[in-house]
Amino acid sequence: MRAFAALLFLPLALGACAGAPPPANAPVTPTAPPPEAPAPAPVDPLRTTVPPPPESCRAELAVDGAPGPSCADAGAARLGLAGALKLTGRARDEKLAELERCSVLPVGAIRALRADLATTGCADLLTGPWLSAPPSGLRADVRDTLEGLDLAAKASRLVQGPPALAEPHDKARVEQFVKTTLSEWIAQQAAAIFELSTRGANLDGYGKGVIAVEAGLADLRFVDIAREVPVPVEFRTDPELAEAYYTTLDQALEPRKERGRVAALVGLAKLAEQGVVKDARVGRARVLLSRLYAGRRIDALDGLLLPDAPRPSATGVEADLARLLPTYHLGVLAPELATGADDMLALALENGVPRASRLTIDSGQRSDAARRALARALFRSAQTHWSASDFAQAAALAAGLRLADMELIAALAPILAKGPANAAQMMQSVSELSPALRDVRALDALGAKSPSLAGFVDFDAALLLEIGRPADSDAAYWKGVAARYEAAQRRLPPELRKLATARHKNALDVAGAIPR
Repeated sequence: MRAFAALLFLPLALGACAGAPPPANAPVTPTAPPPEAPAPAPVDPLRTTVPPPPESCRAELAVDGAPGPSCADAGAARLGLAGALKLTGRARDEKLAELERCSVLPVGAIRALRADLATTGCADLLTGPWLSAPPSGLRADVRDTLEGLDLAAKASRLVQGPPALAEPHDKARVEQFVKTTLSEWIAQQAAAIFELSTRGANLDGYGKGVIAVEAGLADLRFVDIAREVPVPVEFRTDPELAEAYYTTLDQALEPRKERGRVAALVGLAKLAEQGVVKDARVGRARVLLSRLYAGRRIDALDGLLLPDAPRPSATGVEADLARLLPTYHLGVLAPELATGADDMLALALENGVPRASRLTIDSGQRSDAARRALARALFRSAQTHWSASDFAQAAALAAGLRLADMELIAALAPILAKGPANAAQMMQSVSELSPALRDVRALDALGAKSPSLAGFVDFDAALLLEIGRPADSDAAYWKGVAARYEAAQRRLPPELRKLATARHKNALDVAGAIPR
């Protein structure tokens, strides 16, 4: 137990900031300051802590570019928008900037699109001027989006590049560094994250989602930062001491991890409400959550396989907009494409499930092609966000469609609809997931009836058995999983067989590692 007290200095520094930032110290006496000496204004933690956007942002964005002349022609505006979206980087931003005065487009919508397409840490260069002096006619939802992107940009620059300590890393120097320099930095970063989160909580819709995700990711970055802090030489040369230190550190990090996890999941849920699926921010959040919570991987369902379906082949300006506009912005700038002709709807659904598209699900007026596109899009959304309701809707749409991918969704999605309601419920589960995930009889019946689907059935059933495994699963259970993957190797199309081979080996490895 020697020097065990020294283990506490970093965990205490982290733990002290696990919740809301502490209130300012009370004054020494209750006496009010004289009239000629007013109390100083409170310090804004964002102004003092958040680093400015990197210089590279000004090379990427036409921050000082003048908008083009006002345009009232919808066709010209859409042609310009479609052309801009085919570009990248500064060229795209310059073309989008020219459209900001188009009266046929919602006020602020192009500015919000520019900010969202920019590198995350650059967005507030574009949003700041509009938020400081909002133009007339700015819709509440667009304003919330602009503010959410502004706050998210600031959050993305927090908990980056912590102060470093040069060698030597003896106990006294490390302890002094953590108690002073590092602890102060941690407190400042935590206070700024809290302030951003508080402001973001007052928003709604897409804007609330993007700031919640970025604030959660900032909190979760503390985990990596803490593990990079140098430890004293004495710790590195004493295995028992090092183990005790990292155990204490992990315990201290748990509140910070939990706070970040909850915020990220709240943000993902908000983005799911907006239909967002194919999105870099969603991807980054899922990667980090899966790495930090490996026992409850939010990406566990990504491995499910479906047969391919024909890709939409429509061309033209409307098709370009349906294909290239991110899901939320499509709903603002061209909402009719999410509910109109089947070919436009199919293109829009490749990125996500626009809210307007969901309204068509129960209309009973959609063609089989539209139902198929909606079913596949809802299934992808459910995989991404662990949404039991989306799985149920996908199953309902697929039922009765005599197409290979629809038959598989009709058998697979109802099983998943009986699992966790959402990602938060899945990650908060303290034991095994729903036993319903192991009831793969409907899949086995489909495989027996449709030999062309047998490989997909074998693979997906094995994956469900793996994800929904009982807490006390033994070697025999895992050998059964491996046998299903082995069957899938023989029956899947050649380009998919490597996936089954890798999972077959992993299942056998797990079986072999379980004590008899």
